[in-house]
Amino acid sequence: MTAPTTAPTSTGPAPKNAPGPDRTADPKPDRTADPKPGRTAGPEAAPHPAAAGAPPAPRGRLRRARRALPVLFPVAVVTGIGFALYGRAGELAALVLRPDSVPYLLAALVANALAVLLSMTTWRTLLADLGPGVPGRTATRIYFTSYLGKYVPGAVWGVLAQLRMGGAAGVSGPVVLAVFLLNLIVAVLTGLAVGPIAAPWTIGAEAWWLVLPGAVTVAWAVRPGLLHHLAAFAARLARRPAPATRASDRGMRRALASATASWAVGGLHLWALAVMLGAPPLTALPVCVGGFALATAAASLVVVLPDGWGAREALLLLALTAVLPWQEATAVAVASRVVCTLSEVLVGGAALLLTLPRRSAPPTHPIPAKD
Repeated sequence: MTAPTTAPTSTGPAPKNAPGPDRTADPKPDRTADPKPGRTAGPEAAPHPAAAGAPPAPRGRLRRARRALPVLFPVAVVTGIGFALYGRAGELAALVLRPDSVPYLLAALVANALAVLLSMTTWRTLLADLGPGVPGRTATRIYFTSYLGKYVPGAVWGVLAQLRMGGAAGVSGPVVLAVFLLNLIVAVLTGLAVGPIAAPWTIGAEAWWLVLPGAVTVAWAVRPGLLHHLAAFAARLARRPAPATRASDRGMRRALASATASWAVGGLHLWALAVMLGAPPLTALPVCVGGFALATAAASLVVVLPDGWGAREALLLLALTAVLPWQEATAVAVASRVVCTLSEVLVGGAALLLTLPRRSAPPTHPIPAKD
């Protein structure tokens, strides 16, 4: 139902100097008559600017663009992938589904599954260093419940799951938020540090400046306390209070080491897929490990896309085209997404099943009958 473009008309009160109406001649004046010419119905009669066809405010356009981004960007990537695979989908599917491809696919699944477990180790290391002692089964269940929430657009769902389940396990909210923030910072920093090893084959000699993230990560490994300043800065950007708890230097170094190992092992799944489609093994190894770390770390910052869908594939293509033709590189990027999703769901689902709360055993001693 739309609002009227003009306000209802009204005669309004008569001016003070106007002669009064002749009540004897017209005892019941027509109240529905139009006002006299030149009279206005009041300021409310002016039409609203939006009703007069005014353009929408820029802030409204920006809000609509943000809402459309999670849909339009993946659609654009899928369209580009479709054009890249057009005419060769059957040939590439035959390459992937041939019998001698099974070892490569299994190796890719195992490699990414190990990377997921190493990422859990990073989170549990920070939790054990910052918070109270939490049983291993409980910590594993908290991590994988929030981890699988990354497939929902927005990073808030993983945080909410950790806050709810962590509170039930006796971990305070500030500690949960500190662990989440530090884990995100460690993962992104180590991913950006591992990524530049692919630069010589993808960018060339001009990629020397990409060693800076690695140098910064090494500096933080030497002085882990600097990460807390970064966490406080990130909290201010998000308009949240800075973490009140601080991890020990030993705990931060262990988290940095396990996160770096997770990126290195996870990149092996991409390497197995690239070699399966004809990439040279020695050259493809640094390209795949570095490209996967850089693409995944950068895409994780795009919180409006579920698990960085589309952003990661676009960055992976830039790296894979250094060792594969465009069509094969596109097939590897798509296969990587399938392998990662399958391995993460399998590992996460198995972990949640194995950590189901145990039911209390019924009493074994007989209950004496009442007299």
